[in-house]
Amino acid sequence: MKKMKRWAAMVLCLCLLSGMAVQAREIPAGGIDYTSVFDAEYYYNTYADVQAAVGYDADKLLRHFIASGMKEGRAGNAAFDVRAYMQNNLDLVSAFGVKDLSAYYYHYIQTGEAEGRIATAVTKTDGQIASFSTQYNTEEDRAVNVEIASSRIDGMIIEPQGTFSFSNSVMSRTVENGYKLAPSFAGGRVVTSVGGGICQVSSTLYVTMLLSLIPATERYAHSLAVDYVPTGLDSAIVEGVKDLRFKNPYDYPICIRSTAKDGDLTISISRATEGYKRQ
Repeated sequence: MKKMKRWAAMVLCLCLLSGMAVQAREIPAGGIDYTSVFDAEYYYNTYADVQAAVGYDADKLLRHFIASGMKEGRAGNAAFDVRAYMQNNLDLVSAFGVKDLSAYYYHYIQTGEAEGRIATAVTKTDGQIASFSTQYNTEEDRAVNVEIASSRIDGMIIEPQGTFSFSNSVMSRTVENGYKLAPSFAGGRVVTSVGGGICQVSSTLYVTMLLSLIPATERYAHSLAVDYVPTGLDSAIVEGVKDLRFKNPYDYPICIRSTAKDGDLTISISRATEGYKRQ
């Protein structure tokens, strides 16, 4: 009888220790609880390359997620999508950029979830990676410039590792090219120039780039604050001096779609399909 009791106690102890080991996987050495952004089974089932490299081992999967998965913007569970978190929290995009996406995961773990910040994705169609919209006043002269610049980048396709120049794409800002005189910034002052207002298009594109995880290879801030994008997310254009440029980091062609109508400017970046003009 005593042996039976001793054996039962040993089995109970082993079960308790096993349960503790499972819980320990959730909070690794370093004291950070990743459960709000990571689930081993979800991570394993979502990425075939991770399956091949790591296998089904919860500890190894979490280490992979911490070491590289977050930096690459991989989804660790169904509740946290880094692009959605960026889209819904542009103040963080201004602060963190896109060089190391780990910052967004840690922000959500530490404060974002408790603050109720949105981190779930909206379903996109037609291969869309990201989009962003701003508004403009159709009664101002700059509206013509916004609409012309928008139309000239619409449909442009950038091949893998190909480069894009906003200034080159919208053509020289001259009356002959359709642009009008409108307010612009120069040296911290408001001035008037042909093409004033096109920076709203470049700034809207810049935000779309960041939400698409595409860093700029060239970008400048304005000398004064603008009101059409959040602080730190604007992109100034000065012909021959300041440009917005990027390189396509994806292994497939991407397409810029841009529409400006009735005071709404919307720019999206998507996986390219046939039938659009190429840069």
